Amino acid sequence: MEQRDPAAGAARKYKPIQSAVPGTTLGPIQINAFLGGGKLFDTPGVHLHHRQTAVVHSEDLPILAPRSRLRGLSLPNAKVALENGQIGNCGSNGLNGFSIFWGGLVRIDLLKVLPDTCLTFYGPKALPIHMVSTDKANEFYQNELGLLLTPPSGKERAHTWNGLEITRELQIKFEDIERPAADVAISGLGWIVIEPVRKSLRSSDLKLEQFAKELHLAVHIPRPVEIFVRPPLPVGKAGAGWYQYRELTEKEEGLRPKWFF
Repeated sequence: MEQRDPAAGAARKYKPIQSAVPGTTLGPIQINAFLGGGKLFDTPGVHLHHRQTAVVHSEDLPILAPRSRLRGLSLPNAKVALENGQIGNCGSNGLNGFSIFWGGLVRIDLLKVLPDTCLTFYGPKALPIHMVSTDKANEFYQNELGLLLTPPSGKERAHTWNGLEITRELQIKFEDIERPAADVAISGLGWIVIEPVRKSLRSSDLKLEQFAKELHLAVHIPRPVEIFVRPPLPVGKAGAGWYQYRELTEKEEGLRPKWFF
């Protein structure tokens, strides 16, 4: 806007309308942003208590803000395994018996998955991902919170952090291994794509009939952050390969919000 209208550029210089901290706009703010006399109004946002942005420290909020186009990080991943000293440990059992930390905000325990199951994380790039064996996960979280696992940033904030108080056990069923089973969305943070079998990881001798078509995970999050399981979003070229449009079922139609005009 400022490239086409000098008044808009001047308004932006003296009246910023963006903040990393939610809830800073207490009332409508009038901005004289157009040479023609038009006005732009910045209005208060809505505080949502169930989002990650509502539980982290205000100085950590910029970490959660998207700064560029989202790109997924998939696990198993040789780079992440090397950084966490797990290279070579993801053998025939794949991710079974491992826990994945998404910063200090989320922990995912892989209780029962296929040998070639893959998790892809879509969220802030500044949020580190670490993988450890589940039997060492509690100790790792306690020792590294505020250091490797951020936010919260710093040991001082880590001492006042209530931790991951909520645990949800998920049983995700799937029928088609050619498409993701589901997305696990973390409110205010991002989502995790759950692929039962990733093509690039698929073992030639894998016999799916030996396995139940159900994946078991446990997700740990702070209170009162919400998570929900949804049908997978068709992201990128890979999504174009498996996505098929379908009409909503009667049950899904009944769950949709009703609009009245």
